[in-house]
Amino acid sequence: MIKLKHIEAIRNGDFTGLPISSTSTAVNMTGSWKFFRPTLKPKKSPCFEACPLHILIAEYMQEFAAGNHLAALEIIRRNNPMPAVTGRVCPHFCQSACNRTDFDEAVLIGDIERALGDLGLTQPYSVENQVCHEKAAIIGSGPAGLAAAVFLARAGVKVTIFEQSEAPGGLLRYGIPAYRLPRQILEKEIKNIVESYSIDLRCNHKIESASLDNLRKEYDAVIAAPGLTQSSIPETWPETPTVKGALELLAAISRDEPIPGEDFVIIGGGNAALDTARSLKRLGKTVHLIYRRTIDEMPAYPDEIIEAQSEGLLLREETVIEEIIDNGRGLSLNLHRSRKNGNRIEAGDFIETITTDFLIAATGQESSSDFQNCAPELLRAGDFAHGAASVAEALASGRKAAATALRKFGRLPEDSTTDQETQNLPPITFAALHLNYYSKKPALKIPQLDEKTRSDNFSEIHLGLSLEQLEVEAERCFHCGSCTTCGICWFFCPDVAIAINRESDNAESQILFDYDHCKGCGQCAEVCPRGVIEMEEDL
Repeated sequence: MIKLKHIEAIRNGDFTGLPISSTSTAVNMTGSWKFFRPTLKPKKSPCFEACPLHILIAEYMQEFAAGNHLAALEIIRRNNPMPAVTGRVCPHFCQSACNRTDFDEAVLIGDIERALGDLGLTQPYSVENQVCHEKAAIIGSGPAGLAAAVFLARAGVKVTIFEQSEAPGGLLRYGIPAYRLPRQILEKEIKNIVESYSIDLRCNHKIESASLDNLRKEYDAVIAAPGLTQSSIPETWPETPTVKGALELLAAISRDEPIPGEDFVIIGGGNAALDTARSLKRLGKTVHLIYRRTIDEMPAYPDEIIEAQSEGLLLREETVIEEIIDNGRGLSLNLHRSRKNGNRIEAGDFIETITTDFLIAATGQESSSDFQNCAPELLRAGDFAHGAASVAEALASGRKAAATALRKFGRLPEDSTTDQETQNLPPITFAALHLNYYSKKPALKIPQLDEKTRSDNFSEIHLGLSLEQLEVEAERCFHCGSCTTCGICWFFCPDVAIAINRESDNAESQILFDYDHCKGCGQCAEVCPRGVIEMEEDL
């Protein structure tokens, strides 16, 4: 083995001729050697990007895991005025996009949102004392109308909501069964909003198209959010009292009206079809659900399909009705196997004839209002604006309509968006994370009522967990693309060129790089768990 130069001299304590600095790094700016420098580059997490409301999920998860429940609630409420509702009925696009899915299991974002929403039911919204200069009228008190009201009221606009039904909520009240959304939760959520923001809510007040001109004269902005509250019944079906729409039947059940008949056939594969079928079963009815495609192609939420099957719902897939005969005592239905013809579904081979007391259409929704073709300057929100969608998408639409009205009032710049602070951030991928610091930890199991216990009542199925239990779940969040001042970059920096200031409220000043001494080795970027440190050329 060849001996390195000076090895023997060093062993003897002789350092003559070695390149040893006689000054400290306070004088010797080693940072002048670098070609690259680290920078803090926050990114959009996949949960944020998937959420229609663009809630800062990673940010509130950090607060929640630390036990700062009210701070976490405040972050959610910035964009979502109804977290107790969405925590229950949203399909949780955020959870489906969670990076942790590729590691073990997604974080239970929806259940944490629900728990925080329930906490918020007794916490009034913080409202700044603003002078009301403008007035806005909102038609409809569903999720879109309520969201528009909240974001307008926050800006100091005096809001009046006109609701045609006897109680607010729209399809939240009359289209979603109580086993998914308990009525007392919805009542408290809406009451908190109305009272916190001093919203003038007028129920049993239907707005007709003829009165829109007067409404525009009285109010500075009018937002139409009446929803799609009427079922679309196929034109080929007979007009008879034994043919009904799913939405109308759900509304009757919600109002505790008596439901005649014992045998029901429901056509459709969406949430309305499943909600109707499961509700009727709880009332002791015999229910058959018929869908023209396969179960895997059903547009209903997957969890709802699984729960319906576990409750014993009879579901016939790849089946269509070719002929409906009203025999005076009920309906006879000729069932055929469905077959695909390009993008169309047609009737194939005959299967059998069945009889039923009622045939229920859950094949589409439409508006019951008469001002679809009114002036284009009428602001639209929710399902009435973009078609049937999720509650979260309706809330986002209401927020967007409010922003449009505020721009009209000169309260927002013309080029502003509802998510100005994050719209330009790049997304972060699973591959960009460094997950050596994490261990496998499956998600918590959420308790729910068993099939037998819930079979004949509308008690809420999902029971939820306590805030303290869910703190453990929140700790599983990777906080993708968001610096948490974990200190790993500081620990691994060989030049002690990183300082951490956890007291700063400004995320950009929580991690400070000493560029005078950083040699640009890139170690900090390599070890950052959340992928928020990047190396860029040192010009």
